Amino acid sequence: MDERLFEASRKGETSTLLQLIEEDPLILEDNTKHASLETPLHISSLHGHVHFVNQILTQNPGLAKTVNNKGYSPLHLASANAHLETVQELLKIDGRHELCRRKDGKGRVPLHLAVIKERHGVVEALIMACPDSIREITDKRETILHLSVKSENGCELLGRLLQGFKVKEMLNSKDDEGNTVLHLAALRKQHEVMKMLLLQPELDVNAMNSNELKALDILLKGPKQSNDEEIVHMLHLASMPKLENQALSEQSQANDAVIEVDVKMKDSTSKRDTTDSFEWIGEMRRGTMVMAVLIATVTFEVALNPPGGVWQDAGSADSDVPNPKGSRRQGKSIAEDVSPKSLTWFLVWDSIGFLASMNIIVLLTSPSKLKAKSIRWEYVRLMMWVVIASVHMVFLYGVQIITASYVFKRAVIAPFVFFYGISGLLALRSGWSLVTEWRDLAKDLWTKKNR
Repeated sequence: MDERLFEASRKGETSTLLQLIEEDPLILEDNTKHASLETPLHISSLHGHVHFVNQILTQNPGLAKTVNNKGYSPLHLASANAHLETVQELLKIDGRHELCRRKDGKGRVPLHLAVIKERHGVVEALIMACPDSIREITDKRETILHLSVKSENGCELLGRLLQGFKVKEMLNSKDDEGNTVLHLAALRKQHEVMKMLLLQPELDVNAMNSNELKALDILLKGPKQSNDEEIVHMLHLASMPKLENQALSEQSQANDAVIEVDVKMKDSTSKRDTTDSFEWIGEMRRGTMVMAVLIATVTFEVALNPPGGVWQDAGSADSDVPNPKGSRRQGKSIAEDVSPKSLTWFLVWDSIGFLASMNIIVLLTSPSKLKAKSIRWEYVRLMMWVVIASVHMVFLYGVQIITASYVFKRAVIAPFVFFYGISGLLALRSGWSLVTEWRDLAKDLWTKKNR
C-alpha cells in the first residue's frame, strides 16, 4: 500500500484520500489484488473514521468484502472496536447481508466479535440489520450465548440478549465439547448467570456434555466457594421432573409414597418458584438477624436498668417500703427489695431471651448458606420461638413489678387471655385442617396399595 494512503487511512484524512485518487484513480483497485494485506478500508474501519470509510465505499464498495490474512472484513474490525457509526455505514451497502455473515479464520461473524468484546450498541445494530446472524455459530460450534458467558460481564450481556431478542431456542445448543451455556456458567462459577438461566423454562438443566457431565456435576467437581451451596440446591430442585410429566412408578411402596406426597405438596413446581424460595430464605435470614440483634439489645438494656429503677443513695429504707435487709444500697434495684420474686423471674426470662438471641446471631453469621430443610435452620426457628416466649414473660413480669395488682389484672392479663384465646382457636382450626388433609392422603395411599 502507498505509504501516504496508509497514513491517511490511519488518521482519517479524507482530503488526502481525495487528492491521491485524483493523482491515481486506480489506487484503491490496486489494493484489492492483495487480499492478505490490510486495505485502506480495514485501517480506517479499525480506527472508526466514518467519513473516510464513506469516501472509500463511494469510490469502491467492493473493498467492504475484502478480508485480511486473519479473515477479518472491515465490518469485523469496526464491530470489535465499538465504532457504531462506521458499522452503520458499512451496513448500508450490505443489502443481502453478506457482510453480516462473512466469517473470519475462526468461523466468527462480526456479531460474534461484538459479543466477545461486549459492544452492546453494535450487537443491537447487527442483529437489527440481519436477525438471522444470531443463529450463526463459530468453528467450535459456539453460539452468541456461549460467547456472552465467556465475556467479562457475561451476566449483563446475556440478560440483554434473553430479554430483547429471540435467542432462547439456543439455550440448549452445545459447542464442540457438548457444553451448553449452563455448563460454561457452572465451569466459570458465574452464579448470577446461572440464576438467570434457571429462570428460563426452555433450559434443559439435565443436559450432558461430551464427558457425560451435567452442570451440577461440573459445579460440584470444581473448586469450592462459600456461595456454591445455594446454586447447588437450586440445580437439584430444577433438575427434578415437572409435576405434569411425572409418571408414578410401581417400583416399591416407599417410592409410591414419596411421589404421592410430592403430588400433594409441590403442585406444579417451576424454576421461578425455585428462585423465589431462595429469595424468601434470604429475606427470612435478614429479617431474623434484625429481630435477634434488636431483642439482644433490648434484653441487655433492661437487665442493667430493671423496672422501677435503682436506689439513688444509701441509708435506711422508707417506712412504706418493705426492706428485708433493713437498708438500701446505692445503684441496686429497687424491685429487689419490693418484689424480689417477680424480679427473679423477670431476670430469668430476660436472660433466656438474651442468650437465645445471641445463639441466633451466631448461627446466622456463619459463612455457609442456610437450607430450607436443615438442622441448623430448624434450630434457628426453635430459638425464635424461645425468644418470642421470653419477650412475653419479660413484658408480663416487668409490668407486674411497676404496676398495681388490680391494674395489672385488668389492663394486661385480660388482653393476654383474650388474644391467646383467639389464637388458640385458630391454631385448633389449622391443626384440624392438617389432620383431615393427612387423613385423606393416607386414605388415597391405602386405596392405591389395595388396587
